[in-house]
Amino acid sequence: MTIFSLGRKAIINESSMEYDWIRRQVEEGFEKAEIINSILRCYGGDEEIAALFYSIAVGDSSPGVLLTHLSLCDWSPLQGEHMDSMGS
Repeated sequence: MTIFSLGRKAIINESSMEYDWIRRQVEEGFEKAEIINSILRCYGGDEEIAALFYSIAVGDSSPGVLLTHLSLCDWSPLQGEHMDSMGS
C-alpha cells in the first residue's frame, strides 16, 4: 500500500475539488471499480481507503469514517497539507 496523499483539510471538505472529481466521473458514467482505481493512482492508499473516499463523494459515508480508518493506518493528518493549501 502507498501512503494516502490527501490531508485532513481535503478529506473533511466535502465540497473539495477532489470529491467533485469523483462525482464528475460518476455523472459521466464511469464504473465504481474504474473510479476506485483512479483514486488509487492519484492519491495512493489501498482499495478500502479508495472505496471509503468514493463513498464520501457520493454521499454514502462521512469524512469521519475515513479519518477513523486512516488513524489506524500509517497516515498523518498533515499528509498532503502542502497540496491542500495550494488549492485554497
